[in-house]
Amino acid sequence: MACCKEKDLYDGGGDCVNQPIDLHPTSACPAPLICPPPPELGPIRRRKWEPMTVGIVPPTEDEQRELQEYLKKVVDEPAQAHHQVQQDLQAAVDNQQQQLLDIKQEQAKAAPIKTEETQFARSINPDADNLQNPPCYLPQPGDDLPQKDSMTPMGPIGPWATGKVDWSPMGGLTGTRPVVDRYSITRFSANEWRTRNQQTVQHVNSVLDKADKNHFSTITEYQRLTAMVNKTQNETTEKLRQRAQVICKWKSTLENAIKAMTDEIFMVDEERNRLRRALVVLGVPESIVKECIEKRCGRPDTELVRDQTEEELVNELSLIAEIRRNLQKTMQDFVTQQMENRAAKQRLELDWSDKLESYEMDTINVGLDNRSRTIMFQMGAVRQPIEQSSEQYWEHFSLETLNECEKCRQRSADLRSTLNATLLNGARDIRTQADVVEKSFTLRINCTQEAVQRFENDLHNVLQNLADTELRIEQLHERIRAFDLAMKVAQTRMHNRSFRPNVENCRDVAQQRLIDEVHTIQSSTTAMLHELASTEETKEALVGVRHTLEREIMLKRRTLFVDRERCMLLRSHYPSADALIGKDAF
Repeated sequence: MACCKEKDLYDGGGDCVNQPIDLHPTSACPAPLICPPPPELGPIRRRKWEPMTVGIVPPTEDEQRELQEYLKKVVDEPAQAHHQVQQDLQAAVDNQQQQLLDIKQEQAKAAPIKTEETQFARSINPDADNLQNPPCYLPQPGDDLPQKDSMTPMGPIGPWATGKVDWSPMGGLTGTRPVVDRYSITRFSANEWRTRNQQTVQHVNSVLDKADKNHFSTITEYQRLTAMVNKTQNETTEKLRQRAQVICKWKSTLENAIKAMTDEIFMVDEERNRLRRALVVLGVPESIVKECIEKRCGRPDTELVRDQTEEELVNELSLIAEIRRNLQKTMQDFVTQQMENRAAKQRLELDWSDKLESYEMDTINVGLDNRSRTIMFQMGAVRQPIEQSSEQYWEHFSLETLNECEKCRQRSADLRSTLNATLLNGARDIRTQADVVEKSFTLRINCTQEAVQRFENDLHNVLQNLADTELRIEQLHERIRAFDLAMKVAQTRMHNRSFRPNVENCRDVAQQRLIDEVHTIQSSTTAMLHELASTEETKEALVGVRHTLEREIMLKRRTLFVDRERCMLLRSHYPSADALIGKDAF
């Protein structure tokens, strides 16, 4: 890790060049927070400016515009960018310094530093290191000068010495390398001992100073890092709390959507049951129409006609079949839509359960602190899984789920409104056609009743005429028998006159009148017999008409029985409009 050194600052080798100041250094380099000023530069030699003679040609408008664009691109924009960089750098430095000041103030408020901890030196004699009056165990003035040892018994040459020490060019000189005699071993001189003491004291002081600095740095750094960690932990806790609030908001939104979808599913079930009831009730008019057609097919003989009532019944049956097909298609649409609704609800519930689990986890995380008993080291907790989604995709997924479910619910609501319109239109059409059929039945029944009444009146007249004809026939027989008596009288007279004797048996006027009377009576009898035959034919015709009228009356009464007593009785059980739309039970 490179450090901010003066020799590398302006040679391009330091870390402070164009780099933001790190408030939380990770290295142990004692680099200053602010880069030191640049070293003084030597005198700058400038060439003497000599004017040159040039020819100036006025530029054109295009050249002026290109020159302005070039100056703006080359001079203005880099200057603005450099100025912006300088401002950003200065703002960053000010911000970092302000942060340091805030951290120190917080540390001072939280745990003020003791006065003795800020002292770097130990409590020693303030005059101990005074060079004018050094202590006895430190180098004295003149120790740096070479001196001869004044103690002759300890000279370098003599019977007491083992020989001259040739360790250095100064061997044999007292104070540099003392000799070794037979009584003692002396490797160092007094000034070397004092120098060694001075080195030891300096080393101890440096180590103690370093220890004091390390102690102060450790305390301050611990306080700074503790404050920073606590601040970061508080910020993270706040972020987790905000995230938990966002998840709770989405969870509440999903709960409302699930409730709305549950209500929609319940209403769709109700509408589907209503549609099922409507289909069941629709079978009632269909059965009534089919039975009416079947009963009318049993009309006798000439009454089996394809009248207006028959046409309306066939139209009603086709209308009911068409409405049934439409309702069955709507039922299939309801089944499909209900499956989509349940799938959308399941998707909402899955998303809601995930958000509930996330909310509970974030709630637990918000409640965790340094005094919690459930915290521990977790290996690999910092690693980001590959399948982890981004916050934008999370929000997009949640919003897309809500939108899709809302669209599904809207389609379901539209389908329910369509069902209501379909049922109302179908019930209205069926009831309208039923009214038309009943009106046709009424007209047909009235017409048949009028025919029956007319035929009954005619039958009464025929019977009266038949009775009169039979009475007239009896009268004719009596009158013919009366003519027979007159014929017997005339024939008896003629028979008696035929027995007249001789010339008396002549064709006189009386005889002629008798003959004329016989002819008259015979022609009258013949005419009366002709009238009797004609009356007999009239009687036979009247009998035939009576049979015909009686049969027609019988047929029409059976038709009236079918139309009025059977069909109209069946149609009296025709379901109402509310039953046809599935609201009321039939």
